[in-house]
Amino acid sequence: MRRIRIKAIVFTLASGLFGYVFYMRYWIWRDCIAASQSSCVTSDGSNGTDGGMVWGVIALGFLAAAVIAQFGRR
Repeated sequence: MRRIRIKAIVFTLASGLFGYVFYMRYWIWRDCIAASQSSCVTSDGSNGTDGGMVWGVIALGFLAAAVIAQFGRR
């Protein structure tokens, strides 16, 4: 039982990390990316693109894994 909770915590932390990356690489720049229809140069000089959405998909995957680890079959 304790092992399942540790896995759930690890998956939740990974989900938070990838969610943060999604927010920084795509979400705050989504209007600029949509307007240019390709990419947007951010204030720190990096390039935000639609490809930043992949981090959100990874975050959702880890969140689903955390829920399954916590509440799934025992």
